[in-house]
Amino acid sequence: MEKKKKTGPDECCRAERHIGYEVRTLNQVIGRLVNSYQSKVDEKAGINRMQGWIIGYLYRHSEEAVFQKDLEAEFQMARSTASGILQAMEKKGLITRESIPRDARLKRLVLTEKGMEFQMEIMENFDRIQDVLKSDIPQEKLECFMEVLDMIRENAQRECCLRDEN
Repeated sequence: MEKKKKTGPDECCRAERHIGYEVRTLNQVIGRLVNSYQSKVDEKAGINRMQGWIIGYLYRHSEEAVFQKDLEAEFQMARSTASGILQAMEKKGLITRESIPRDARLKRLVLTEKGMEFQMEIMENFDRIQDVLKSDIPQEKLECFMEVLDMIRENAQRECCLRDEN
């Protein structure tokens, strides 16, 4: 008579890879990669991560007037926190505050040349990271991966909506 092999919890979990776990660990690995690239740029520019995010936001919204209150809402921060960050960025020559014609009290936030140069470095880093992540993966597999990601996102969003209704 053949003995049945006892399977422990570790063996059960290894039988099937769990999407949530795999996405989480992938996110962590990519996060470390981004940090390894970005920390050098941040250090060179003498800024912290929040200031980098603000520079990116100002860059993406450069065609419109952006005010401190917009950053407070976007990054969910207190007025005093936003003021301190923006003052530091002004001192470093990354942004300026410009009066607008309709109300001199309102100050539009604008990236300086130095701020734009920093943003260009960030974008170059993200291009490098993208190249690293895609290296040695055939285009058709990348397309399939993106399709599957979209399907997983849709499944999760649909389930969240159903749960919110209940």
